[in-house]
Amino acid sequence: MSVANELGFDAVDSGSLSDSWRQQSGTPAYCTELTKEELEIALTKANKEKEPFLRDKVMEKLVASDGGFSIQNVVKANREVFDS
Repeated sequence: MSVANELGFDAVDSGSLSDSWRQQSGTPAYCTELTKEELEIALTKANKEKEPFLRDKVMEKLVASDGGFSIQNVVKANREVFDS
């Protein structure tokens, strides 16, 4: 984490490898371009049981969007699903 900090990034300890699901697709931390504080909150809001449903909901939004799978659309779709 110190190397990330030295490079100008805000590092967040998201737990052990077994907790890495908290930042995968279908969770509030995935592809949402959050601040350090927002990311820490998003990691605590992750729900393993809802993850597949929410991932599919984001994919449905992306498929239906006119802009395709650009990073802007991916972030927008993820934020819409998790802000609702």
